[in-house]
Amino acid sequence: MSDSENTSVVVITIAVMLAVVMQVLDLTIVNVALTYMSGSLQANSDQITWVLTSYMVANVILLPLTGLLVERYGQRAVMLWSVAGFVVASALCGQSHSLPEIVLWRLLQGFFGASLAPVGQTIMLSTYPPHRRGQAMAILGMGIMVGPILGPTLGGWLTDTLSWRWVFYVNIPFGILALLLLRSVPNLGRSEQPRRIDWLGFALMAVGFGGLQAVLSLGNQDDWFSSHAIIILSLVAVLGLLFFAWRSLSVDYPVVNLRLLKDANLALGSVGIAIFGLALFGAMVILPIMLEDFLGYEAFTTGLVMAPQGIGAMIAMMLAGRLLTRNINPRNIVLVGIVFGSIGSWYTTKYNLDISMWWIIWPAFIRGLGLGLVSIPLFTLAFSTINAKDQAEGSGIFNLMRTLGGSIGIAIVSTVMTQGQQMGWNQMGGHVNPFNPALHRYLAAMGLGETEQAWHILGQLVILPQAGMRGILDALILAFYSFLALFPLILLLRSPKAKPKAATQELPGH
Repeated sequence: MSDSENTSVVVITIAVMLAVVMQVLDLTIVNVALTYMSGSLQANSDQITWVLTSYMVANVILLPLTGLLVERYGQRAVMLWSVAGFVVASALCGQSHSLPEIVLWRLLQGFFGASLAPVGQTIMLSTYPPHRRGQAMAILGMGIMVGPILGPTLGGWLTDTLSWRWVFYVNIPFGILALLLLRSVPNLGRSEQPRRIDWLGFALMAVGFGGLQAVLSLGNQDDWFSSHAIIILSLVAVLGLLFFAWRSLSVDYPVVNLRLLKDANLALGSVGIAIFGLALFGAMVILPIMLEDFLGYEAFTTGLVMAPQGIGAMIAMMLAGRLLTRNINPRNIVLVGIVFGSIGSWYTTKYNLDISMWWIIWPAFIRGLGLGLVSIPLFTLAFSTINAKDQAEGSGIFNLMRTLGGSIGIAIVSTVMTQGQQMGWNQMGGHVNPFNPALHRYLAAMGLGETEQAWHILGQLVILPQAGMRGILDALILAFYSFLALFPLILLLRSPKAKPKAATQELPGH
């Protein structure tokens, strides 16, 4: 390549990375600010997670339209509009003053951000020559993992020094710079005869996935199926998803080509990446709540102790990229990653209110190694048996399932945490009564009599933290079992045939 071509590749790479990192950053930068946002927006710990899930469910709904939009307007146009919309939505999120308001703007932010990663991946693949496409995917993968590293730390620093609103305002300068650089990207991918958009299928998908997310997010506070609203939402979600599946299998140009799931590797890989999303994002939501609400960490400190997970993931992704170019069986890499992820997650199930900072850092690093060794090789396995002409649509399914898994995972772990806390409160509260001799001895040792103040102190300083920690542990145990659930799925995947070294440098999906 000439010097001018190399310069063009560098500029395009920086432009794409800025856009993608900005979008991925918003999946994690908000986490450490949730506790502060809940107070400002008058929301409880269960409701405030809607700030995360609304963003992700919007990603899920719009993601399948990405390829169709590129066919109509081209890669550069889709990227420019997506970045511009994302920046505006970020500014609106930062000025929000109520929970419904910020959820609305996060939905808008999620809609505009949905296309950034897949279109960015396509631009990178078309920019780099075939023998360097493995390197391109490794660079993009490392950029995606910057979110778990930089997000919590940057979010904590901004929250402590300025305000939680700056976790959204920080996107504005990155977005403006990305817009300026993206003008140099060729407007490839535009078709003279673009496929028709199945708007009915799109509407059914939006209703189905939106209803499912609403049931998972609202079910706990509305006491699940004792609520008529939850019953109605559940019926809407089930019917929407059933009709969406029927529509996708019966039209020539569906929004999501579910026929591709006849390929066993793509089907199993998509299920695996959904479970992976639950394990990743579930822990990313639970840990900041534990550190800030129950261990008393400041937001910046929380970000620092969570950063090692992202560092471990980046190291592992670089290693995985090198191993894949050397014909190492990707299934073996994934299995090793599951072992690391399981070990790191298992140690989190032993947490208590007296753990040191070190017990947060090193299990997070080990879990990060597992996450990095799973992500890229699992993508390779999922696309190892699919036809080249179907890889773009298959990538849409794969990315949809990854985001959907994370969105549903956040809702599930939030519910498990809340229910576990309530059960712990009920069980421990049952021992707080005047007929318990152990209680009298405890109050005497604390220098407290049997007064209303003593009962209040007992509830706030003893029962509430212990009950909350029980809910946290229940959620972390779920994340641990999610890693274990990946084992049988990976063993069922067929390993790709060995290829010449030059061929293996080109990863599936291009």
